[in-house]
Amino acid sequence: MLIKRTITLKALVTPALKEEMLRDLHNTLQRLELELQQIEFQGKRLLLDAEKQGVQQVASTRQQIEEEKEKRLEMRGRLRQKITEVKGWEQGAEVVQGVVEGWVKVKTGDDISRIFGAEIVMENGKIVELRHE
Repeated sequence: MLIKRTITLKALVTPALKEEMLRDLHNTLQRLELELQQIEFQGKRLLLDAEKQGVQQVASTRQQIEEEKEKRLEMRGRLRQKITEVKGWEQGAEVVQGVVEGWVKVKTGDDISRIFGAEIVMENGKIVELRHE
């Protein structure tokens, strides 16, 4: 019988992986900072337009602007936390990079924990170990 299972992708921490992750996180953080600036700038313009439509519209527009800013501020906090986490990674440690799905053939007597505990370990983008094939 064939069944679908989730396979965890793990990466061994190397200086190159750490550098790449930090670069990506910092780039994302910079884009987020630009979005916050744009929200601030566009928000002022939208509030001026809303004032022409009345007090109710101003309150609604202000709430929408604040919600968008709050989303970005929360993301910024999570990104900064992730940057701190990545900086603390020990070389040679394993970090989860994601999951994929795959098919596996099962038969009577198979150890179910081995079937559902499958992992692929990578180092610098190359597979170095398959666990619980």
